[in-house]
Amino acid sequence: MRCRLFFVAAALSCLAFVSCGTTKPLGNSFYERNVGDFSERVLGNGIPVVVKKNAGSRIDVVRVVFEGGVPLVPRSLSGVEELTVDLMVHGSSKYPYQQIQKMCYDRSFAVTSSSGKDFSSVSLTCIHRDLSDALDILADGILNPLFSAKDFSQALTLAADSLQSRKASPEGALGIAVSEGIFAGHPYSSTVSVNDESVSRLKLDDVKSHHRKLLDSSRMSIVVVGNLSDGEIDDLAGKLEGYFGSIENGGYVRPEIPQVGIQGGNIIVPCAAAGEVGYIEGMFRCPERDSPDYIPYVLATMFLDDSLFDVVRERNGAVYSVGSGVVGARRLLGAVSLYKATKAEGLGGMVREAISAFPKSEKEIKARLDMYKNKYITSIFENSRSAGGIASNIISSMMYRSSPSEYLLRPSQVRAVSPSDVMAAYRKYIEPLSREDAEIRWVVVSGAGSAEKFEL
Repeated sequence: MRCRLFFVAAALSCLAFVSCGTTKPLGNSFYERNVGDFSERVLGNGIPVVVKKNAGSRIDVVRVVFEGGVPLVPRSLSGVEELTVDLMVHGSSKYPYQQIQKMCYDRSFAVTSSSGKDFSSVSLTCIHRDLSDALDILADGILNPLFSAKDFSQALTLAADSLQSRKASPEGALGIAVSEGIFAGHPYSSTVSVNDESVSRLKLDDVKSHHRKLLDSSRMSIVVVGNLSDGEIDDLAGKLEGYFGSIENGGYVRPEIPQVGIQGGNIIVPCAAAGEVGYIEGMFRCPERDSPDYIPYVLATMFLDDSLFDVVRERNGAVYSVGSGVVGARRLLGAVSLYKATKAEGLGGMVREAISAFPKSEKEIKARLDMYKNKYITSIFENSRSAGGIASNIISSMMYRSSPSEYLLRPSQVRAVSPSDVMAAYRKYIEPLSREDAEIRWVVVSGAGSAEKFEL
């Protein structure tokens, strides 16, 4: 069995891999069988509430989503949104943090937060019978967080410690280098977590100010997943109206995100912990999510992964692991990852050889295409085994596509891709990378004096 360590998601931290396109299918019985589980409500102030019935489950998930993300945060205040939503679950006017912890332990529910490039959320996961009590905790944390000076100081200290840990590790240093190098001057150069510039600048007043900006009905949405009857959905909608229906519309407008540039020389980052080993990313142009090329391109990268594995690792023993993927959020870049590279000489040539080894005919592509389609579909829906995973798929569809249920279209979209589609995507986006003058920008993290040795 081949073992591949696909490390880019960890290394790039907040630059998540994505795996869905939006090509319209000819027909989709899967979609038709499942879309009936969705219902939508709208609060009086315009906040949409999306409910997905999850038959057979006793677990309910409620996520309050705040759209906008780092494009709305100056780089000098990077991390302020992450701190804000984190402190929302650390006590409120009605519920001290110690009481929340005890209730979560006694009743086995959780109130958590998360932040990303384009949105953040505060989430509740509980047994169905506890939904009403737990919802009150969630809502009060969002509306009336304590924001104590002590909690802020502790949260900022933890964030600063995490930053130092990332800088000291090769994978973390690579993620920072991408944000500061590849995304320099771009809205995504502001980071989800604190950076060197913001960690000493952020104040509690910044968090309080950001909280007021988040409480804007035009940037909020609510996603609920659970085994709820129609009557329970109506009752829940009424409770949500009572909690959030008075939040005013602040006139939020989704920010325009420009294409990410890849101009400039390779980025070399010394990291003592790496020694003579290289942690390397090559960034290049790829199709955006809404492009008809996107799904064929993702399938083409699966063929590429096999070639990279065979040529770079198995034949040459140059790396511990190698693969390709997509990083970004509303705007994307393709990436080739060379994890723990130990052979510096001719490494780029090995990658170009692997790219050239792509199947040469549609017949060769067809022989393996169904296998990769199954893999692709599985990767999309494996999260749907849990209520939390379903909620994540719904939010992704809401943020990046046309509707909350759009992800249900994915199986037929993937199945509709032909060998000629994959070949065309390869020739357009991947084959040009086989040239020595290819438009690919490398980020190399290795020990002092070692990073320059890698021939790319």
